Amino acid sequence: MLKADKMSLRRAGMNTIGYIAKVIGPWDVLEIILLNLHLQGRQNRDCTALAIAIVAETCLLFTVLPALMNEYRVLDLNVQRGVLQSLYFLFESIGAKGKDYIYAVTPLLADALTDRDLVHRQIAVSALKHLALGVAGLSREDVFVHLLNHVWPNIFETSPLVIDAVMEAIDGLRVALGPAVILNYCLQGLFHPARKVREVYWKVYNSLHIEAQDALVAFYPVLFDEDNNFYSRPELMMFL
Repeated sequence: MLKADKMSLRRAGMNTIGYIAKVIGPWDVLEIILLNLHLQGRQNRDCTALAIAIVAETCLLFTVLPALMNEYRVLDLNVQRGVLQSLYFLFESIGAKGKDYIYAVTPLLADALTDRDLVHRQIAVSALKHLALGVAGLSREDVFVHLLNHVWPNIFETSPLVIDAVMEAIDGLRVALGPAVILNYCLQGLFHPARKVREVYWKVYNSLHIEAQDALVAFYPVLFDEDNNFYSRPELMMFL
């Protein structure tokens, strides 16, 4: 049914796998559907990744995550992409429950974010976006700063799909870490000598300015007055 042409049939097949896993347990079902990640058909692999996420949502994540992470060790791009897509769907559905598993998946995401394959990085940053939005405000900032250091070099990508995913991930990390952290990353490149570097940094800063303009006021750098320009802000400096 995962190979069916109609989306309704594929969706019914994925839900059926979830019902079966709820009755007999996830391990026997996982052993079968993980083999589908080795197939060449993209549609089949995408449906399998979503079916794995449904099984994890039905039987709880800790029953599925060890098998998924073990499968990522296979040196096959299709299998690894399937695992990352499963994590993408998982974090999108479980929300705040991801805080219990974030330390376990951090090495896997860090490896995917530094992979040479473009699609690996694209799926990894999309999964990180949902993880950051779901776990925001739950005291996992140390992990997100670590992963932000792996995401940030990707802002210079030229592929439209990848750069869109990276910008969305940075927006998600802004929610989890606060705008001040992202601003500190932006300030280093706003006045870079190279125009292409400046354009990228200003793109990130403009997005940050639109989404969190009021929260940035307290974190702008202190500039000294000049002959023609005055930058002093006595109403804010009195609290320093």
